[in-house]
Amino acid sequence: MFKIRSMNRDQKRLFWAAAAVIGMGVFFTVEHFSGPARNEPVYQGKRLTWWLHRLDDGQAFGISSGELPSPTPRQLEAGEAIRAMGAGALPLLMEDIHARPDEDGFRNRLYRWSNAHLPSFLSSQFFADDTGEEDRIRWRAAQGLAALGPAARPALPELERLLLTNFWHSSIKEAAYALATLGPEGAGALTNSVQPQSEWSGMCAIWALGQHPAVGTNYIPFLISATASPSEGTAEGAIEVLGLFHADAGRVVPALTRFLTGTNAELSGRAAVALGRFGRQAAPAVPFLEAMTNNVAVKDAALQALKRIR
Repeated sequence: MFKIRSMNRDQKRLFWAAAAVIGMGVFFTVEHFSGPARNEPVYQGKRLTWWLHRLDDGQAFGISSGELPSPTPRQLEAGEAIRAMGAGALPLLMEDIHARPDEDGFRNRLYRWSNAHLPSFLSSQFFADDTGEEDRIRWRAAQGLAALGPAARPALPELERLLLTNFWHSSIKEAAYALATLGPEGAGALTNSVQPQSEWSGMCAIWALGQHPAVGTNYIPFLISATASPSEGTAEGAIEVLGLFHADAGRVVPALTRFLTGTNAELSGRAAVALGRFGRQAAPAVPFLEAMTNNVAVKDAALQALKRIR
């Protein structure tokens, strides 16, 4: 009979890795192909869920203001399909944006089992981002609502509520993303959420404006004010979004330059990178960036910015 204890350390690691891969493969296969059928609107013979999977950009986990979105032809086609479905898609998208995993569901029971029985390096590897199918459903719903745009306005009060409702696997990120596409009222909900008592909501609001440049560029003064937020995450996000937009240099460049002489190296570095995106328009910041090259903590960011500006 095969005995695990007779194996050496490398063989044990290989055994547990193989067992975990097989187990996770079975789990994700069941998770992906199971689920109750529902009455969905159809476009070109394909149900809403099919189009939502094509719209999915795989960014269900976390937020990042590192780059502007660049939709693929496949995603653009899916957006058109969802808009063609119109109001018929809205109730199902709102149902999906409330999706959250069952604490006693299979994924979470597997997670607890893996922590108790598998080596830590395996458990952390397979559950590193803690993103389950319910999180992906919520994210696809947010993308679908954003594709609907003004047609999703009836959902605005509920999305605003979700933006400020923090619970386990809540819909804050998804609500923010959708609200940015619902006109001035939706954007107003985002700007009003940047408060010290709702830090994650504010960070998601800044990120959502950055994900929709056609909307976000109308809120440059708000983004400038957000760079002074006591929440470092909010301030960092606002700096990054202003750099991505590289618009209204007359106001933004001076606002970002003031961070170059600050004591917070993280904010200084992000401001330098953001200024670099303005190219020659950021020339007034050059003396401050040159001074930063003497600081090892921000030297690389300053050199990168100087290269782009010059």
